[in-house]
Amino acid sequence: IAKSGTSDFLKRLSESKSSHEMTDLIGQFGVGFYSSFLVADKVTVISKHNDDEQYIWESDASTFSVVKDPRGNTLKRGTEIILELKEEAHDYLEPDTLRKLVTKYSQFINFPIYLWASKTEMVDEEDDAVKKEADASKSDEKKEDEAKKKEEEEKKKDDDATVEEEKDKDKKK
Repeated sequence: IAKSGTSDFLKRLSESKSSHEMTDLIGQFGVGFYSSFLVADKVTVISKHNDDEQYIWESDASTFSVVKDPRGNTLKRGTEIILELKEEAHDYLEPDTLRKLVTKYSQFINFPIYLWASKTEMVDEEDDAVKKEADASKSDEKKEDEAKKKEEEEKKKDDDATVEEEKDKDKKK
């Protein structure tokens, strides 16, 4: 699809007279693509070229379908490949396994390959409780500091008011 364009692929697919011709046409994807069925029960390829509509190709290795994507042109451009892994192939979901495979087999690829991974961090409940306690004591200290400041401000206001009263008395004398 990427080489000949999605429209040309669909046109030639609809013009093919036998399943053998279809298989030959689909074979243009290459052996590498079909190796995906070694680990997947089902493969979905969503493809979009700048000057064409977006299409979805799906196969379970025995049958396939190609349809215009009902969601529209969500990719803008490019290809998305979705593998529904076989039960025994779940090791390929491990980031380390994927990283090793990509490193080993992408030596001659001239564009970046990104591997998204998540990180899980274990936190002991005891540590969590200690942290909450420390946060609570900091909060209490902050409240106490604020209360002291407020008291000092009130006292200063009272002192200022007393000074003003004394000034007024001195002026009257």
